[in-house]
Amino acid sequence: MSQVKNVRNCIFLSHATPEDNEFTRWLAGKLTLAGYSVWYDLDRLKGGDYFWNKIEDAIRNHSIRMIAIVSEVSHNKDGVRNEWDLSVTVEKQIPGFLIPVRIDDFDFSKLPITIHRKNVIDFYRGWHFGLDQLLDTLADSNIDKSESSDPQIAKLWLSPITEHAIDWVDNEETLESNWLPIISLPLALETARILSDARRIPMTDSTRKLPWFEFEDQIVGFAPRKDLVELFKDFVALEVDSAVETSNFIKNGVTWGTNKVSTFDARNRIATLVRQAWDLKMEEFGLKRYELSNQRLSWYVPSGFLPKDKVEFLDANGKRRKKQLTGTSSKYKVNWHYAISIHPVLNDIQRIELTAHIVFTDLDGQLVASTTRMHLLRRRFCKSWWNDRWRGFLRAFLALISERTNSISLPVGGQRTIEISALPMNFQSPRGLSDLADLTEEDEIQLEENIDDSLDDFSTENEDELE
Repeated sequence: MSQVKNVRNCIFLSHATPEDNEFTRWLAGKLTLAGYSVWYDLDRLKGGDYFWNKIEDAIRNHSIRMIAIVSEVSHNKDGVRNEWDLSVTVEKQIPGFLIPVRIDDFDFSKLPITIHRKNVIDFYRGWHFGLDQLLDTLADSNIDKSESSDPQIAKLWLSPITEHAIDWVDNEETLESNWLPIISLPLALETARILSDARRIPMTDSTRKLPWFEFEDQIVGFAPRKDLVELFKDFVALEVDSAVETSNFIKNGVTWGTNKVSTFDARNRIATLVRQAWDLKMEEFGLKRYELSNQRLSWYVPSGFLPKDKVEFLDANGKRRKKQLTGTSSKYKVNWHYAISIHPVLNDIQRIELTAHIVFTDLDGQLVASTTRMHLLRRRFCKSWWNDRWRGFLRAFLALISERTNSISLPVGGQRTIEISALPMNFQSPRGLSDLADLTEEDEIQLEENIDDSLDDFSTENEDELE
């Protein structure tokens, strides 16, 4: 790769080494393909260099932007924090110099004060979503870039190909997604009007028994209007009002009184109802909740909920298998639990997108209080859990909550339900990967060996199996 010239034409990637190298290499390649010149230490620093001098020179004299790659690891590293602090000084000369991006479930509230006021681009929901926003931000900044790019240069950012690397093969392969199609929504949204000046009505244990949202002077939900009135009778007086066809609401929005609900807002409000209905279903089923940093809920199977903590299910090929959804490590004094959160999408393919999480509780079943400890446990426990294992987790979880049927019913009031497919959408690829292998009927979960001593209270001895 070409050496950095004595002009400001580079984008500096500030990241934690080696923990965030994989993402940084990927981002460097994508930015290079987009025509930008990229600098980060894996490429520029050689043995014996006075590394901080080179980094400081790159930031002060050669970089037009710094992308601060924020993660649970990077925000605790002194070297990374020094780079962020220096970027704030440079930003006095170059407005917008620092662009923070988040790549894991790092809590925004813990951002250092130097960048807390910044709008953080979120790659955690999906690297491609974050990349779109980042490229838009760079385009708005009118940063010089090449109008053409050489893929061969971008390939230099990738890790060297090792022996026995996974490669393409000319075998058809089924690709299983994390999308569950929405089979049907209730035909209508119904409203009840608030008969007082009360607004911003809080969600309480009494009022969260049905999905609803507040719009101006109305309470809106899928439940019959009389059920909405009954739900709030001890809190605020309502009267039955009107209804709107669900499909028309999603497609065109609606005008209630003098207030217009846009199509975008309408879809977000339906998504809110779907998410509330899902959370109520999971709670009623007996799962436990874990609140994510964005305040949304994920749901996990508690210890002892299942016989031997395992679920029997059919995989995508119709093969009967068993899978643990929770387990215990007595050595580390924690239980691990598979958890799911959802993101409803109401565009052309109406669906819910599932995101997997692993959460940890102590041996008494209480959630591990430290988010840092939770994160480090997650990174090390799951290090060798590959896609086949995560697909098995997902299928087992869906078999559990659907009670081995093909759909999941989410009650919303009266006899009405939201119907969700319990079978993930599949796509067929004409080519596959060389590591494709048959899975065993029963997959015992192994603990990653040699957990390092980043956590002072952890042993570094090996443990063969999560019991």
